[in-house]
Amino acid sequence: MRTVRTRDAGVRVERRTPAVSAPPPGQGPLAMLALAVGLLLMTVQLWLLTLALNLYLAGIREGTIIAAIISGLIFLGGLLVLRLLRHRSVHRS
Repeated sequence: MRTVRTRDAGVRVERRTPAVSAPPPGQGPLAMLALAVGLLLMTVQLWLLTLALNLYLAGIREGTIIAAIISGLIFLGGLLVLRLLRHRSVHRS
C-alpha cells in the first residue's frame, strides 16, 4: 500500500491505494498469454509427475524415468524464464 496526498479545495487528503504493478500500456494481452502458457505448462508438469508415480507403482521403470525427466525439464525451463524476467526487470529499472 502507498499513501497518496492530494489537496482538494485547500484541504489535505490522504488516501491509501494499493501498489499494483500493471504491465505497460498495450501489453496486457501479452501478459495474459504468458500467464496462460505458464499455467498450461504447470498442468502438464503435474500430469507428468502423476504419470511417473503411477508407472513407478506399476513397476514400469523406463516410462517412469522418461516422464520424470520431461517434468524436470519443464521445471528447469520455468526457472530459466523466471530468472530471465528478473534479470530483465533489474536492468530496465
